[in-house]
Amino acid sequence: MSDQQIQKVKVKRLAHVGLWATDVVAQANFYRQVMGFDVHTVVAKQNVSLDEANVFLSLGDAQYSLAIFSDTQIIPSNGYKPSSRSQLHHLCFEVDTDAELAALAARLNMANVELTLATRDGDPELGDTLWFNDPDGNRIEIAAAPDILSARLLGTRGQRVCLRPYALQHVALETPNLETMVAFYTETLGFDISDWLLRECVWLRCNSNHRTLILMQGRQGVDHIGYTISDGPELLRWADHLSLQQTPILWGPGRHGTGNDLFLRFADAEGIHIELSAELQQYYDRDVTTPPRLWHTRSSAYNLWAALPNWMREEILI
Repeated sequence: MSDQQIQKVKVKRLAHVGLWATDVVAQANFYRQVMGFDVHTVVAKQNVSLDEANVFLSLGDAQYSLAIFSDTQIIPSNGYKPSSRSQLHHLCFEVDTDAELAALAARLNMANVELTLATRDGDPELGDTLWFNDPDGNRIEIAAAPDILSARLLGTRGQRVCLRPYALQHVALETPNLETMVAFYTETLGFDISDWLLRECVWLRCNSNHRTLILMQGRQGVDHIGYTISDGPELLRWADHLSLQQTPILWGPGRHGTGNDLFLRFADAEGIHIELSAELQQYYDRDVTTPPRLWHTRSSAYNLWAALPNWMREEILI
């Protein structure tokens, strides 16, 4: 494969998000009872209680979308200590094939990114994956998608036994190094820019979805995790469901200017914000160049229907 072909290889999707939790059981119960997740795998060392186990949760398909790691362990399973600055354990992106994984490894080597090869957390039998750090020090995993994934995902849609999201959609990270992080994800991993809000926020995509990764200027950490639902009526059903579960809605229902999707937001058991998104804008620009849209008005970029909530305005001013 030529250097030019290697430079064209890019990640294709966000596979899962790994989070640190101070109470693994409470966090796992929240995602099972409120969000409708299934338990995929529980990993615990001998003589370790469930409170100190790592739990992997799925949305009904063969692979997991969320991994919850106990931050009470002295030495976590992957050998690095939890950071007091962020609840993010790691992000996992996927490519389609092992050949693409090898090409992406070559692209990362050309960019002088230090790589390691290690087994997958939660699915070691599926082979090794690439691990490295982004400019903020966030742990990033790149894996090749198993052959069974597409078929099982297609069989999942429309067959849900309870109210739950269809898929993991995006993750939003706060960063003190916005421009450096944007350059890394676009130049090294092949993301495209969908929208840019002044020097405050950038929406990045790696497939037809308007966003897979959002980078926001601020203290390092997780701003929110986004999941896909189908449409406006389902969003209202979620509002009723959250009320019954005594889970307060923090923002919305509303419509983002960026992405033009309907949304609402609430928090999980550890206070991490969750966003449900319906009718997200799609990009079919594989063979053309679509320039990023530049937003000048914060309120219109975030919500076309209403002013920003007080807590969000305060965060932006920090």
